[in-house]
Amino acid sequence: IYTVSGRSPRVCCQGEDVVRYPILIGTYGVSEAITRLAKKGILPERSLKGKWESFVIKTIDHPAKGMERALVVAGSDMRGTIYGIYEISRQMGVSPWYWWADAPIAKHEEVFAKPCSVESGEPKVKYRGFFINDEFPCMTTWARNKFGGMNGQMYAHVFELLLRLKANCLWPAMWGSFKEYKPLVPILKDENGLYEGNCFNEDDPENARLADEYGIVMGTSHHEPMQRSQQEWIRHKKNYGNGEWNWLTNKNAIKRFFREGIENSKGYDKLVTIGMRGDEDRPMTDAGSREANFRLMEQIISEQRKIIADVTRKPASETPQVWTLYSEVLDYYDQGLKVPDDVIVMLCDDNFGHVRRLPDRKKNFHKGGYGMYYHVGYYGAPRASKWLTMSHIAEMWEQLQATYQHGVDKLWMLNVGDIKPHEFAIDFFMNMAWNPDAFDASNLEQYAQGFCAQQFGDKEAKEAARLLMSYGRYASRVQAELLDDKTYNLQTGEFKGVRDEFLALEARALRQYISLCPAARDAYQELVLFPIQGMANLYDMYYSLAMNKQLYREGRIEANTWADRVEECYKRDSLLCDNYNHHIANGKWNHMMDQVHIGYQNWHAPQHQVMPMVYRIQQSSPFAVTQPSTGYVFEQDGGMVVMEAEHLFSL
Repeated sequence: IYTVSGRSPRVCCQGEDVVRYPILIGTYGVSEAITRLAKKGILPERSLKGKWESFVIKTIDHPAKGMERALVVAGSDMRGTIYGIYEISRQMGVSPWYWWADAPIAKHEEVFAKPCSVESGEPKVKYRGFFINDEFPCMTTWARNKFGGMNGQMYAHVFELLLRLKANCLWPAMWGSFKEYKPLVPILKDENGLYEGNCFNEDDPENARLADEYGIVMGTSHHEPMQRSQQEWIRHKKNYGNGEWNWLTNKNAIKRFFREGIENSKGYDKLVTIGMRGDEDRPMTDAGSREANFRLMEQIISEQRKIIADVTRKPASETPQVWTLYSEVLDYYDQGLKVPDDVIVMLCDDNFGHVRRLPDRKKNFHKGGYGMYYHVGYYGAPRASKWLTMSHIAEMWEQLQATYQHGVDKLWMLNVGDIKPHEFAIDFFMNMAWNPDAFDASNLEQYAQGFCAQQFGDKEAKEAARLLMSYGRYASRVQAELLDDKTYNLQTGEFKGVRDEFLALEARALRQYISLCPAARDAYQELVLFPIQGMANLYDMYYSLAMNKQLYREGRIEANTWADRVEECYKRDSLLCDNYNHHIANGKWNHMMDQVHIGYQNWHAPQHQVMPMVYRIQQSSPFAVTQPSTGYVFEQDGGMVVMEAEHLFSL
């Protein structure tokens, strides 16, 4: 209210002086005033009592003695009340992305609530959240630079974003052991010589406490069981038996590790991951055969549930649990591994947004229900998808509506990498998780317009939405890290066509950016302009490289012009990323665009960007060297070739 109007309302607790025109906020069964209004039928009790995360917003005349009219925000539970509060905030003009995407907030001297009676209903998917993953070097370095680490100050912004998107669940950042990276800023090492990783419960005691205060259900990723992070094991494994992450050789120590995880999270709202994968998220090969492995898995799950029941002093079925069928774990499930009836069975996509398996509602439908682990960011084989969003909401809708129609409605988790620059995809995922039935193939453009209106205003929404949707179509063809000069056919004109589409899109985006009000330009660069410019430049670079190689093979001097173009695009890429890091929002997102995306040779990212090798033709001297180069050709003079050391290149 203060941000919009410049006025701070007086906050009163129950029992204080009566206000004539109050905003009444409370939770059914907790707030005496809200419960009384519901019992009298003034508020719809059917929408509150026993409901999950529901809210009612209603204007009421004379709700109590001395009150003329009240705007009432009532929740069925804590998060329902919070969602109702943030719905008021959103309608006043505060985007859920006001902090994470710098969406401007319109100012109004006066704000009015129209007579209304709104009932949200329950979300269609019970648990909805995201997983901050593969967050080095970008988010880890950004958080250290801005907040001093992945601490409570940083996570408070994450929790608020989740709640403003009507989400309720988080798998926190957890990447460590960054041996393959050369640190961009000084990074401490532990006693094992490993770069420090992200460990939610240990990095800052405030992390877990704040999550509980905000009402966020905390879980851990698919390979981090029993509320323990991988980094906790790496940091302290010398204190656990022989230090091996191996159930057969170190069972008692691992059981102690699991027990401590449940004890440390006692009293907090949580969704416990069960099962076990091998060290560093690899297949577990302890028992030998695949059949022996899944029998071992049954034993592990049984022991984990005994620990849960023992620590909580209530049946394990009363603590929400999830078992994720990631990678080879799906094979165990197919082979008949028995999962307790109350556990959520979490299915997965193929890491690139294509759902691998869905249940048959007519055959052996699991009583505990199903979840979906979905990706818009990924770091792994065959190639990463980390730098920019490569997902198109049309494909997301097609896959997720099929997911929901097959009864997968207990848990949806989205792998979001560093959060930025996946804002549009995250927003769509969370809206769809709340109510998949609200979307169909015909209204996705309308949704995009609503999203853009929220960030840039109604006047700019239509064109910005067209740009975002076109970007999604073009970018989803191949991820940036996998794109190269062989991706498209040069001879048929296909490569020129896709490159020209992106360059035309960039021209349109730049035209709109110039016409925007200054307050919206940071958000526009983050959400629209930078992704388009980044991919347009990348397509231009690889098309130029393809032309350079083709003309070089033909012995044509024009090859050199295209070599120059490759160099220009390569340099521009670094300038675009530098602008994002240091100039957008006055450097607020410094390091968020540190992700290497040029120079991959396999799925592991190189330590730094590597310019593609270009070819040049030199015709002015009989002694000219015609071979691959880094952009420089050196000729003999008096039987000698002289070059600076920085220009050395070896085949």
